[in-house]
Amino acid sequence: MIRLLLVDDEPVILEDLTLFIRKTTNFDCVYTAASGQEAVQIIEQFPVDIVVTDIRMPGMTGLEFCKYIKQKKMDIECILLSGYAEFEYAQQALKTNAAAYLLKPVKKDELLQTILQTAEVLQQKRAAVVSNKKAQETLRSHIVRLQASLLLDLLKGGKQTPEILTEEMERLSIPFSPGDKTALMLLRIENRFLEYEERDISLFEYAIVNIAEEVLREFFEVWSCKDDSQYLAFLVKTKNDDLPDASRKKLEQLIPQLQHYITIYLQGKISVIISDFEDAFPQGITELYQKALMLFRRLPESEQELFHRLWDQPPHTPLRPLQRLHEPPTVLQLIETGRWQDAQKRLDYIFEELSSNGMDSAEYLSEVYFALSNAYTYVIHMYGLQMADVIEEPYMRGNNTSVFRTVRLLHAWAAQMLNRLKERVAVGGNVSKSSLVLQIHQYIERHLSENVTLQAISEHVHLHPSYLSAAYKQETGENLSEYIYRYRMEKAAYLLRNSKAKIYEISAMIGYQYTPYFTKLFKSYYNVSPQEYRGMSGRE
Repeated sequence: MIRLLLVDDEPVILEDLTLFIRKTTNFDCVYTAASGQEAVQIIEQFPVDIVVTDIRMPGMTGLEFCKYIKQKKMDIECILLSGYAEFEYAQQALKTNAAAYLLKPVKKDELLQTILQTAEVLQQKRAAVVSNKKAQETLRSHIVRLQASLLLDLLKGGKQTPEILTEEMERLSIPFSPGDKTALMLLRIENRFLEYEERDISLFEYAIVNIAEEVLREFFEVWSCKDDSQYLAFLVKTKNDDLPDASRKKLEQLIPQLQHYITIYLQGKISVIISDFEDAFPQGITELYQKALMLFRRLPESEQELFHRLWDQPPHTPLRPLQRLHEPPTVLQLIETGRWQDAQKRLDYIFEELSSNGMDSAEYLSEVYFALSNAYTYVIHMYGLQMADVIEEPYMRGNNTSVFRTVRLLHAWAAQMLNRLKERVAVGGNVSKSSLVLQIHQYIERHLSENVTLQAISEHVHLHPSYLSAAYKQETGENLSEYIYRYRMEKAAYLLRNSKAKIYEISAMIGYQYTPYFTKLFKSYYNVSPQEYRGMSGRE
């Protein structure tokens, strides 16, 4: 997208150049101005990339116009036209950083070539700026992740010498040092945020961290991370020499303000736990973190927008055991005997207890989640099924903790799992090898552009590579590697026949990053090169 401005006080020349440029280029806009003053008005109102201007004009000259552009630091390239081959003009043109200096009468082809070359240089410069900006943004995002990773490691008890820790924090531009007086703040996002998809929750968490830093930054340095329990952890230290009591009071005053802003701007609620300011960072932060974590795990999810101080907590009262989860007949026993309707009623019975007795804390929800997961896993194997046939991928990895952040989400997950298990058992209770082959083929189709290997597929279906390979060969009569090769070649042939994608693009689409290697394999399979094959199919 190039926008050109032609400036000349001679109407005939200006009109002639304008018609020529519009006829020979596909520039988005070609503006015209009969004076320097008019040209200034245009660049102030509209975006312009290149200016072609006569030097000698009444009023503001072309040189003065280019100087104005330079003074305003506008991203505009100037091409100067002059009827005088004088060194002084050329010298002044250089001072304005003009892209080119041409003598009049200028040949149209020469002017066009100069404009096109200038446009190419301008686009290259802008592409370099964008690339550099992206690189800086990528670097910043990596640094933020590394900063968070280091804090999480320290919270979890990671040990480093003061010298190494200091060096690491300096390298990551973290404004903390061993021995600093620091306080810990642990933040829990409440139910409304958890109604969203995982990606949206991450965006909310990003916004919450930014708001927290904005609220605290006047008085505190802030270092944050997200922990394995989906809580947001902040380490803070005062920016001045306030005593711990003064720093603590200031932090206490800011927490309600933070909660208010989250409610106003994000339409959600957060609960916060803070510690007192302790000496000699990083010693002691692991213990503070564990105390805050255990406190959150005991707090019911129905109690929201809480603000707790670790130094002001009553002694813990022993947790009451869950009754309905373990009361015979359990969910497992009901499923084992095929009493699916009773198992569903038992789930409702269990979650009624969680909701009505103030037992909806993370501690109890975790207990229910793991108990039901174990029951479902046992039944899956009892019926000769595989976990992948019933349990969704995030739960297979065991890292989707958001499901037991609320009673409603956990109840929905438990009911869904029970129904899926019932359906699988109802159709025979045995995963045939044909189903295994289907899983393999689906994986290959979805991951074709990646490095599809036997190891990757075996991990996906949770079988040993040797067993998987033998089972596939027995069921299909074809080696798995042969199928992958055949499928890739057939996919490539289809794309060559039915798309306009370049050969190297098709190569990448089917998992070959090195195009010559793909060409060699394709020719070996079809006895013609990809280009020849495309020509035969009439796509050239």
